[in-house]
Amino acid sequence: MPSQAQVRNTIADYFCELADQGRIQPRVKQLVRAESSPLNCGALGEAPGSNFVCGGEMRFIGKGSEIDTITFSPTLRYEEDGRIAFYVGDDEEGEEVWRVPAPRSTSTTCAMR
Repeated sequence: MPSQAQVRNTIADYFCELADQGRIQPRVKQLVRAESSPLNCGALGEAPGSNFVCGGEMRFIGKGSEIDTITFSPTLRYEEDGRIAFYVGDDEEGEEVWRVPAPRSTSTTCAMR
């Protein structure tokens, strides 16, 4: 299973990407920082490399210490190239669809200015 820091960074990347797409709207006036809380993670199988789920909160922190939080518990997997992917559903053929989020540094919502 990936490290806590790696999963937290990927979670933040994912939520910043959702904000960029307009799928979520952080309710802070001026975003200063986006970060994940410490996570509780567990494997969904006994075999090494099994999918896993992590629960926690995404925090969007605004100027003046405003905080907007979103609770989450996505299903994740560790890709062969070392990245973490999110399960986003099944396609028309019933195949699982997994998505690796873009890095936060490319986010128009969360990139630190």
